[in-house]
Amino acid sequence: MNIAIIRERKGITLVELVVVISIIGILAAIGVPEYGRFVAKSEVKRAANDLMQNMRLARTLAIKENRTYLITFNTVANTYRIGFDGNNDGDLLDATADGFNGAVGEVRVINIQNEYGNDIVLGSGTFAITPLNGPNNVDITVNATNFNFLSDGSTSTNGIVYLQHIGRGYVYCVEFVNAAGLINLFMWDGEAGNPDDTGWTEIR
Repeated sequence: MNIAIIRERKGITLVELVVVISIIGILAAIGVPEYGRFVAKSEVKRAANDLMQNMRLARTLAIKENRTYLITFNTVANTYRIGFDGNNDGDLLDATADGFNGAVGEVRVINIQNEYGNDIVLGSGTFAITPLNGPNNVDITVNATNFNFLSDGSTSTNGIVYLQHIGRGYVYCVEFVNAAGLINLFMWDGEAGNPDDTGWTEIR
């Protein structure tokens, strides 16, 4: 006796395929913008966190090496420098005098765009979207030109440095607030859609 084995043909219909493609399209439309926001905010936050860590490093090296360390900012070139001020002239541009961690002429230079992407800018002068005020209602146009870290761990310079993702408008602020070396990090609560928001959240 012959037994016929009937095998089911497995597959999908055109309607099912269209439904699946539609669902994928909807998820992509929702997810891609959110992912873009997440990446943008992460990059500018990383730049601000790294600046804080470099400030702490400069302060530590100033104490360890018993000499003045600086962090100087160039908002035009979108860079900042870290090193000891070998000739006490207030900058880190002298290859025969200034240096980093014991090496004369080897000042560490941080290029913001190379490190964090072309959309990250240093200093409020290049903002695409400018908040009305900075943290604690300070004038946002005021930027530090340099921070001095003295050999006893103190500093003679207070100031604020801003970093922004110009595509999304996310702003982070590193604030150096007193001679003891207290460093605060703030995030602006606004973005491209609400530039009039004056709120800031202290991250640390």
